[in-house]
Amino acid sequence: MSSGIDVKYIQESYQQMSDAELASLVNDAGGLTPEALEIAKNEIKKRGMNPLFATALDAQNKSYSTEEINYYCSLINGLNCPVCGNSGDKLNATLTMEVMSFIVVTQSKKRIHVGCPDCLDKLTNSALIKTLVLGWWGIPFGIIKSIQAIGLNLKSKRDNHADSPNQSLRNLVLSNIVQLEVYKDNPAKINQFISEVLK
Repeated sequence: MSSGIDVKYIQESYQQMSDAELASLVNDAGGLTPEALEIAKNEIKKRGMNPLFATALDAQNKSYSTEEINYYCSLINGLNCPVCGNSGDKLNATLTMEVMSFIVVTQSKKRIHVGCPDCLDKLTNSALIKTLVLGWWGIPFGIIKSIQAIGLNLKSKRDNHADSPNQSLRNLVLSNIVQLEVYKDNPAKINQFISEVLK
């Protein structure tokens, strides 16, 4: 990338891309060299595309400090609960696992949820009950996966009432930090984005 030939090649490649191709590059631009990043941002600006694309490029190619991750967690903490709509409690996240077995077939499903502590408790209790009632009947995986699910759900339940962002919320933030960076000044967009992530 440091030679003039490589930079010129990248410029030509980006210039030949359609707007849709350039926008799709933004969705998977982690690891671009600083030169390629600047070329992509210049091309976005030159075409008059949404400046949020350039913000997303920067967000994917940046290392985040603990303070910055805490800041993004606080953006989610302050939203209304997507489950019950209440605004009184700080939101957190939880990871649940449900297991259902039918003799020889065992299905397991992990899901991330965001909500107030009471709603997170209801979601983990629901996953626990479903696993306890329906998870054991498959041999041998029903028993093995049910034990894993019970352990995960009990651990998650302990973290539902944490005063600070728990690990599930931090993981959610880290895996979606680009979108949070783009929407950080728009709580309604963050709320909509979180709802879409949780579907």
